[in-house]
Amino acid sequence: MEFLKKIKLNIIPIFKQTILLSGSIFSALTIVLSFITWEDMKIENIWIKIFILFGIILSSFLISLVFIVVVLKNKKLWANGKNKVLAFYGDLFKITDKQEKKIVVIPVNDTFETIVDDDLVQDKPLVSLTTIHGQWIKYMNSKGIDSKTLSTMISDNLKNRKIEPIKVYTSEEKNRGNKESYELGTIATINGENNTTFYLIAISKFDENNKANSSRKKIRNCVDELIEFYDTNGQGYQIFIPLFGTGRSRADVNHQQAFKIIKNAVLTNEKSIHGIINIVVYKKDKDKVSIFK
Repeated sequence: MEFLKKIKLNIIPIFKQTILLSGSIFSALTIVLSFITWEDMKIENIWIKIFILFGIILSSFLISLVFIVVVLKNKKLWANGKNKVLAFYGDLFKITDKQEKKIVVIPVNDTFETIVDDDLVQDKPLVSLTTIHGQWIKYMNSKGIDSKTLSTMISDNLKNRKIEPIKVYTSEEKNRGNKESYELGTIATINGENNTTFYLIAISKFDENNKANSSRKKIRNCVDELIEFYDTNGQGYQIFIPLFGTGRSRADVNHQQAFKIIKNAVLTNEKSIHGIINIVVYKKDKDKVSIFK
């Protein structure tokens, strides 16, 4: 079933690749037939000739299908010298284990929460483990950094860069978690292991029930802020951006729409791209997102 979903999702790229491949084969065949005729090859029956031509198209389609759906894992979206925008299927947290200097983007909420709650146990949970935000907190916890220390690191980073909250909640308004609310698009930087710098970007605002809320326009604006910040502070190191705006952020976008929003926002800012920007689609979401459209 998932394989059929991947085919349906990539049907247009598959057909484009089929036309390109079969066109190349037909061009080669035309050159061959300028020296050797069908009759020279003992092929005189018109139906055999039609069968061969149909076979070329079918073979091109099957090769294109396997190449795009199974083999191909990445796509170059834009390039200008050493500056590039790439999209690929992968695992954001396995990327952090690589030793080269890099930047990994983590979408968070406006209060930069560091407490992961069980949705079924905790009333008004803060951060769900099913989100990238929650997975990042657990990842940092596994490296020996507890949630309280992590919260202090984030707060200190924002204060040192003279970034002020736009609101401070009272205990009556918010009795758990961080009280300082920051403007969407605000970025805190945290150094991790293996030469990794995390860009925590606020993409959604919590309501009184700790439910995140965002929108397509806000997601687009956040990507604009991210690219501008990367241009100023990234020093040309590779940056890895996951899909955000789906699921818990409640921006009302599906995975394919989120990919399109992020891709278009990045490409619109091409003059500010000085390095390699990678849009990372979780490898198990290949049946939800085509990076080849």
